[in-house]
Amino acid sequence: MTRYTALFSRLLLLVFAALPLSACALADIASGPPPSLYVLTAPQVEVPAGPGATAQLVVEEFAAPAAIDTARVVYKSSPHSIAYYAGARWADRAPRMIASLAVETLTGTGRFPAVTGPGARVRMDLALSGDIRAFEAYRASATGLGESATGVRVSLFVRLVRLRDHSIVASREFTAEAKAGSGMDGVVAGYDAALDEVLAALALWTLEQSLAAMPEKAGR
Repeated sequence: MTRYTALFSRLLLLVFAALPLSACALADIASGPPPSLYVLTAPQVEVPAGPGATAQLVVEEFAAPAAIDTARVVYKSSPHSIAYYAGARWADRAPRMIASLAVETLTGTGRFPAVTGPGARVRMDLALSGDIRAFEAYRASATGLGESATGVRVSLFVRLVRLRDHSIVASREFTAEAKAGSGMDGVVAGYDAALDEVLAALALWTLEQSLAAMPEKAGR
């Protein structure tokens, strides 16, 4: 056997020896338990009697910082640190989930002829867009340990845009907080309560501003 043949044989042995190790590594990665998936619900909004907007509305996906633009559930242990709950995920990315729930909430008022999400191939009159400024569970620095120490904060800054001239006709920030219960289910319930409050206020404001933005299209 020449020197080159012996060297080639040793290389083959090293490659075949490494294959089982790679397979084991891949198996370990795939063998972990899948994360639990969670969804939030749209609130039922009590709308005062009055005219309905006949302007059609599109809800754009809200912008969000990278830490929130994810399906992971955010936990802030301090104002300067961000972590995520292990083994828990939203069923969709947070901005897309919030936009979908906003569409459902606005549609549920019964005061808009059409409310769609982004990408609808129809002519719309108004667009609702904005930024997710907070969507997080947190522990207040003054509290100790225990169920009441964790809260949830949701904050959306929204803009209502008239599409015929691309002008911003109104803007506002909506913020709500709620206590989180024990366990992951309690945390998700806190998220649901805070987001419900924000979306309910958002729906009433959007109706009011839609009527003001396009009074010629308002009807009963």
